[in-house]
Amino acid sequence: MDYQTIPLSPSARPPTPDLIQLHQTLLPTSPIVLLGEEFMGQFYYRHLIRDGLITGAIAYVDNHPAGFIIVTANPSRFMSQALRRHWFSLVCTLLLPLLTKPQRIRALWEAWQIMRHRNPGKQEPGAGEILSLGVLPQYCSPQFVRQSKLKIAQDLMGIGLEQLEKQGISVVRAIVDQDNTPAKFFYHGLGWHLHPELIPGWRVPTVEFRLHFSAKP
Repeated sequence: MDYQTIPLSPSARPPTPDLIQLHQTLLPTSPIVLLGEEFMGQFYYRHLIRDGLITGAIAYVDNHPAGFIIVTANPSRFMSQALRRHWFSLVCTLLLPLLTKPQRIRALWEAWQIMRHRNPGKQEPGAGEILSLGVLPQYCSPQFVRQSKLKIAQDLMGIGLEQLEKQGISVVRAIVDQDNTPAKFFYHGLGWHLHPELIPGWRVPTVEFRLHFSAKP
């Protein structure tokens, strides 16, 4: 079995189609997904990675995309900075398609609400965020883990945390759907602490996990 994890960086061309496929499959209700493939491929996974506003990694098993993680060292401003730098690309990939796909207005509104509630004044200094994390079910089943000895989600988490730590981040947050019990167990098992207050701006009720690097297992 061939297994590899490939970090995402501004200096390397990202495997955009694989990232889009994983994001759509694993997080189908994410505002990023609901904004459409044009937005994901030509804006989010193009400009934000190239500008270093997001980073992360993608895992492959036998050359098939198996999982991914996306992190940012600037949760309150990463998207607004991208909007200012690449507004024309945003118009072409998001606003113009709204004329033919008006159902995306709801996703755009949710994304705006999430951005609005990311108040820089309330952001903990030195805080980063895991924006997306997921592994396809066939690559995280108990049978696969026993046979392969691979724990892909933990591997991806380790890469994402290392990338954030190198950027001077001291605490990391992760937003999880309130009713996502497997994700809650996953973060608890890695030593993250749950802050049970609901996070404003999200259409689906969500809660926050936090990890201080001094408390990493």
